[in-house]
Amino acid sequence: MQRSYPILKEKYTVSPVTLVQAKQWLKLDIPGYVAEDAKIQELIDEAIGYVETETNLSLAVSDYEWYTSTLPCEIRDKYLIQSITSIEEEGDSGFTVIPASNYSLIRESELRSRIRWAASFRTSKTFFRVTFKAGYPEGKIEKNLLRAVRGLIAEWYEAPGDYVREKKTMVDRLLAPFVLPYAG
Repeated sequence: MQRSYPILKEKYTVSPVTLVQAKQWLKLDIPGYVAEDAKIQELIDEAIGYVETETNLSLAVSDYEWYTSTLPCEIRDKYLIQSITSIEEEGDSGFTVIPASNYSLIRESELRSRIRWAASFRTSKTFFRVTFKAGYPEGKIEKNLLRAVRGLIAEWYEAPGDYVREKKTMVDRLLAPFVLPYAG
């Protein structure tokens, strides 16, 4: 069996950290001061990207697509599934939507979910496309993840450039509970 993994279809458009927040964190929230705004926005984007890559979590809700050659149950490698937009099966004339009454999204833990199929559902198809939303809803991001973003922004603002991390930093410790080992 060939493994397949979800791919990002459309990333969220509203950043989970605003320029106003970051300027407050850096104590640069001075009325009319915009000289560093572009640099700070770049640091926000880089810090969010770093945290999302390290934890394999999306800090806001994004759209994903997953193609699989088995009836989908567990959505691998993506966490915090918020909803299933659609599940389609491929036939001779393309993809056909499977009615949502045939499946439901079951939360198994804080991070993991799976698809539960109705006992009456049957199909002879062998290729499926699942479209879903995953990530933290607005205002629900774990505080330690935001602290990690904040720590990276502060660290990179004060010491820009390349450097080597030889010891665990505060950010590493904040992210540790969210980093899931890869067993792929």
